[in-house]
Amino acid sequence: MKTTLLSLIFLCSFVNLNAQDFFKVELEKRSPGVQDIARSFEGYPVIPFIANDMNGNEQNLGAVSKEKYTILYFWNLDCPNCIAQISSLNLLKQNFGTSVDIISFANEDKKTLFDYSQSNPIHFPIIPNSKMLADGPYGGDLGYPRLFIVDDYGLIRWVFAQESFDGGMDTYRVMETLLTQLDKERK
Repeated sequence: MKTTLLSLIFLCSFVNLNAQDFFKVELEKRSPGVQDIARSFEGYPVIPFIANDMNGNEQNLGAVSKEKYTILYFWNLDCPNCIAQISSLNLLKQNFGTSVDIISFANEDKKTLFDYSQSNPIHFPIIPNSKMLADGPYGGDLGYPRLFIVDDYGLIRWVFAQESFDGGMDTYRVMETLLTQLDKERK
């Protein structure tokens, strides 16, 4: 009786192992990739917010101007690639003047950003302590830096996630081209 019981247990475990091998199922990737997340924003209205920048000025993304484009720039000081984009955005602001607004969102507090900006000029508003906004409605999975280009109707036209900058993208030239395209579409 004991031998029969042991034989039965051995046989059941052997059949169980073979059944597991036979019925292996691989699930497809269910979470979207970075490019899919970026594309999911494009063509949709910008998510409105009102926040004070480091100088105490109110930045209102809900008040879209029919005469301006807006670039939303998400960055932090721990990201060398983020810091490298600042000079391109400064140049863009200088060359496009009042036809483009650049609003940046940094994770750091106001004092840390102020100290940094004393030796590294930044010619556009910075909203400090923006990690919650960056991780929430504006796609935390997109990494740092990330850029959103908003047209004069308040629609997000293009999104550039971290991987766009990893390849050495010439941010100034790309933004200049896209803003020029928006100007041509307007006419």
